Amino acid sequence: MKISLLHVSFLLLFFSLFCRAETIENSILAKKNSFSSFTIKDDVNITKKKGEYTLASPFGDKSEMKWAKKFNIVELGNVENQDVSYELLSKKGLLHVAHPIAYDWMPAFYYYTEGKNREFVDWLYKNRHMTTLNPQGPFLHCKENHYDWCQDYYYNLANKEVLQKRVDDLLKNMKLRGFRGLFFDWASGSYIEEEVYKPILQIFNKIQTQKNYFDFVSQFYQKLNALNIFVITNQGFRKAKYILPFVSYDMTESYITTDVRKKIKIQVEKKGWVDSVMVTNYYPIYEDSKNLKDSLKFIDLLSSYKKKYKKYGFKNFIYLNYLAPEYEKVYESSSLYRMKKPKNGIYFSYAMAKLADSMVYAEVSENRKLERDEVYFYDLGKALGKKYEKLDAIDGYIRFYKKGFVLVSQAYSTELYLKIKSKYLKKNTKIYDTYNENYLKVGKESVTVPLKYQQETFGQKYLPLGRVYLYF
Repeated sequence: MKISLLHVSFLLLFFSLFCRAETIENSILAKKNSFSSFTIKDDVNITKKKGEYTLASPFGDKSEMKWAKKFNIVELGNVENQDVSYELLSKKGLLHVAHPIAYDWMPAFYYYTEGKNREFVDWLYKNRHMTTLNPQGPFLHCKENHYDWCQDYYYNLANKEVLQKRVDDLLKNMKLRGFRGLFFDWASGSYIEEEVYKPILQIFNKIQTQKNYFDFVSQFYQKLNALNIFVITNQGFRKAKYILPFVSYDMTESYITTDVRKKIKIQVEKKGWVDSVMVTNYYPIYEDSKNLKDSLKFIDLLSSYKKKYKKYGFKNFIYLNYLAPEYEKVYESSSLYRMKKPKNGIYFSYAMAKLADSMVYAEVSENRKLERDEVYFYDLGKALGKKYEKLDAIDGYIRFYKKGFVLVSQAYSTELYLKIKSKYLKKNTKIYDTYNENYLKVGKESVTVPLKYQQETFGQKYLPLGRVYLYF
């Protein structure tokens, strides 16, 4: 069939317009004098909600309990802790939390070589040639951690009696202490594939040759799932098909930030002279990571798992990150520093996870009070679009939500003013910049935001940033 010159011209015009639409910039760099912000005297009604996940001690002070009760999921320590009771959690108000959950070590248990063991542990130890995968050792975990008070035994989950008693023991302890959910460490069982645990795998293979070890790990989670037990796993995605269909949430650790020790001699307020301090590593994936893309590679992978296993009831991933405090000089002319909230790290951790519409929390192990920030309670609403977008003007990314948006950026050594354009921007509205605590106005599908990059206290290297913006 012949195509007329008119048809050819029309096709070329359509293709040109299509390409132009596909290449419209979602951001440009603006000049400082084109940016403006304003203040509002009256209180602004920013929508807030319960936080998603945190960790707390049931023996914490009033401020810790007040903080914990702002969240829907609170991990409260070991499920076997005999110092924790239903009465204690009730007295602290923690039973009003939607999911007060307990920690458990999935593949193994400690046998106390001195002191009293629980009845279930005594039964396991007495029958260890049947109930465990290392009845004669090696006791690798206790040895590695220089624990001289224990032997670590690994459950023989292929034994039906062990599997059932294991589930029954967990339910008994949950009921006794008031927990309404479980968090499992070493959740995937993939430890058994490590070279150092080869003797344990060899014993398992002698016991059971019809199925692999992970089939029985899966059976364990299936039993809990059948009982409607709320379960969070730690890195269960490593054996996704065996675990994710049977749990509610899966956790990663240190995929966005982590804390590392740096040798530096300074004087810290209330601590005195120290030879080293913890600092935040914003590129934790590989030793040579210097770009956000390394973290995003894994975030994208987990997003694909979330989509794949959603039909089974799997809900989301939780990104648990670790941050060091920030340090500021008490006096400009001295070497005395005080610790303060790592706000830049908290916002970066939060915004990176929200690029994938995932749950997130950042722990400051050095001083848990310094991790508390209102960012966890902002209500972004429903995520828009299939995924985050790469920003054209900078090395950064953005994700829009119904009630605002989040942005992350690689480090720059100068302050930038970024004009963002998007069909998702709520037209003719105002925006609350939660980090800088000021207000911006949206024009016709565009808004300009300031990006000021923080430097490390020690070393002066510029750091990446995260920002959260809310419509009001």
